[in-house]
Amino acid sequence: MLGLAVLGDAADWLMPGRNERLRRIGINLYLPLKYRKPSYYTAVSRMLKTGLISKKIENNEAVWQLTSSGKKQVTRSFPLLEWQNKKWDGWWRLAVFDIESKRNWVRDKLRQKLIELGFGQWQKSVYVSPHDVTEDIKEFLETEKLAGQVSVLECRELWPDNPEKIERMWQLNRLNQQYESLVDYFKKHKLKNGKKEMHNLVSGYLRVIVADPFLPKEFLPQPWFGSQARKVISSLHF
Repeated sequence: MLGLAVLGDAADWLMPGRNERLRRIGINLYLPLKYRKPSYYTAVSRMLKTGLISKKIENNEAVWQLTSSGKKQVTRSFPLLEWQNKKWDGWWRLAVFDIESKRNWVRDKLRQKLIELGFGQWQKSVYVSPHDVTEDIKEFLETEKLAGQVSVLECRELWPDNPEKIERMWQLNRLNQQYESLVDYFKKHKLKNGKKEMHNLVSGYLRVIVADPFLPKEFLPQPWFGSQARKVISSLHF
């Protein structure tokens, strides 16, 4: 679904003005790198049956697209995608938790959710995010019955501008290098623009944006190759 969101129907809020013909590409293009095809096709079949995606034939071409339910699911699963162009409101959100060690699986699930919402680890049980995710966290904690073990705070100033702390929590330099590698790959294979090259580029991009916390621009290293990678994906022709 994330591939369809980046390259298909939901492109309006990911890549304004994206050409709708990008929906007319084989479902294999969305196959993530190192992802087993049988498992992938099973997932696609399941999403078709549950109405998250749809497929129809137009002019002998398969048109894959997200349904309204699919768009809602993508938004819930990857909320950061909607925030990448929003201006920071100046508030930090802190999640502080104390979960007993014998419930490691619960802590791991909580950490994964925090990372999905753009949080970075400040200390062992303290995570920080610049995104307005209070309601998302509240809903998750109520669902998982963790409200009494996790505190979510908001503060106006967490620390003076400190690039070292920002880098330690979100490892933006490594992320920036991954984006730069995608841009370089595109430049190297630009004239070929073959199916294999596009598959590698799109799969690589999907893998990177899943790890991207989409921090406000003032926290990003310069130049930020994430913007260039986005333009590269937007310029692909199928």
